[in-house]
Amino acid sequence: TTPHSAPDRTRPPAPDADARVRRAEELITADPGAPHSVRSLAESVALSPSRFAHLFTLCTGRSPMRALREARLRHAARLLEATGLTVERVAAASGFTSPFHFSRIFRERYGVPPGAYRAGERR
Repeated sequence: TTPHSAPDRTRPPAPDADARVRRAEELITADPGAPHSVRSLAESVALSPSRFAHLFTLCTGRSPMRALREARLRHAARLLEATGLTVERVAAASGFTSPFHFSRIFRERYGVPPGAYRAGERR
């Protein structure tokens, strides 16, 4: 680059960056209900939180917290389909600290509240 040009932000990340992002995705998928944070995920792949968040977003097209929320919602949907756990227990087992927050974002994602989803109402 010339001194006055913007740096090339389109070049692919280093080869090990993809492996680190994949590892973080594996950690999220393996236990979406765990108390993951950008900091804890970054530490698990030996990156600073800011560098990790940047690489994760660059490689996946979504932030680490968005990926975590999506994984938690998928996990909750599976629990609602396969278990008789209360909505509160499903929320807690899926990593949500507030059943009210869980119900709100579950409805945003699936179009129905968790109880209705369990009853087979799906959009």
